[in-house]
Formats: sequence, structure tokens, C-alpha cells
Amino acid sequence: MNAPAPVSWNFKLLAQHELGGFGGMGEGMSITIAKDGRRILWLAHESAPKNFTGLDVSDPRNPKVVVQTDLPKPYMRSNSLECSANNIMAVAYQTQKVGQQPAGMELFDVSVPEKPRLLSFFDTSGPHSRGVHQLWFCDGEYVHMASGSPDFEPTHPLDDQFYRCIDVRNPQKPVEVGRWWMPGTRRGDNVAPPPRHPLDKGYRAHNTNVYPQRGDRLYLTYIDGGMFVMDIKDKSKPQVI
Repeated sequence: MNAPAPVSWNFKLLAQHELGGFGGMGEGMSITIAKDGRRILWLAHESAPKNFTGLDVSDPRNPKVVVQTDLPKPYMRSNSLECSANNIMAVAYQTQKVGQQPAGMELFDVSVPEKPRLLSFFDTSGPHSRGVHQLWFCDGEYVHMASGSPDFEPTHPLDDQFYRCIDVRNPQKPVEVGRWWMPGTRRGDNVAPPPRHPLDKGYRAHNTNVYPQRGDRLYLTYIDGGMFVMDIKDKSKPQVI
């Protein structure tokens, strides 16, 4: 009898946590160091009823839930989250259908992990918007997101999310400072819409990565549109390189 195939190679499982039975983990994961030195792993739930969970992973063999929060509506998902070094956490909210609310981003002070404190809500809901799918937040100053907007009508329903840059240096008053979308994906553009693929997943932004080593470069993935390298030295005017 043949031995079963290994499920890992050169890795060792340290722990598993079922999060009280509420899973749905996806791309939202970030870590902070609390004032008392604890390492807190933050996880976004991709389906209701839970919003995000904070795990104390200081002992990686014994992770412990320190906080778990709820979403206000059953049709929401906290699709992504990121934390900056100053213990500010950004959480993305996407709805199942366009026009539903709330949709957008919330900023929290997580310096006391057991008591996340809401600082602000950035509303991206609208008649053609499902809110924010993904966000990137490293420097404590700008959130780079794949999002809809109340003033953006796509030429095709699958093209509803584009790149937006949000200034959060005052985390209680986030404000958009720049945006970019693939030409032809917004109704009213002066170029033709891009051709649809047989397996149509949409021409919409997904990852919006900006690494601190080069803060003027955006690496933007666009589902069926491929990827773009952008110059964002002037954040009000992103340019394709």
C-alpha cells in the first residue's frame, strides 16, 4: 500500500484556530505590534455576520481571539484590511449588489486591540457601485484601493471598480486625491470599450500595491485588463509607465 502524499514540504504546522466557527478568510490579513508588545493578527471575514477578528499570535502555537466584530448588514463583506505602523487599520466593505449601503472603507485605531475605535467612514456607495474590493495601506498616509464611486458609471456592469488614492493623514477626515481607470471602461470615455473575453471576469482593478521602498510606483492589477505599472509621484494624476 502506497503511503499518502504529503500535504506540505519543508513547512511545519504550528496552530490552527477556527475563530469561533466564523471562517470565510480571504485576502484581508495584517499584523500590528500592540503597545505592550503583543503581536496581533487582524483578519477580514469575506461574508457576514462577522466583520474582522483580532488574534494574539505572540505565541504562534497558541493563538487567542482578543476581539471579533460584526457587520451591520447581511449582504456586506469585509473584503480586505490593512494596518499601518501607527496602529491605524483600514477595512474595505463590499456589498453583494450595486446601490446597497453601507459600502466603502472604515478606519480604526487598534492601539488597544480589545477595543478597536472607529475613526471615520469613507463612503463609496452609489447606483453603480458595490464599494471597495481591495485596499493597500502601508505608510499611514495613503490608502490605495480598488473601488466603485457614486459618480462612476461603467460601460459594462463587471467594470465597476477602479483605482482610487485616499489621503488619510487626518484619519478622521479621509479625502480622495487621485483616481485612474482603464480607458473605455467608464461611460462617456472618448475611447471604445475594451473587447470582452469569452470567460468575462471584467476590466476592473484588483490589487493596488505601493511598496514603501518606492512610494511613487503603483503596481495595479486589472483582472481581464492585465496589469499596469503607474507613476504616482503626483497622486492627483496617475500615469501609466
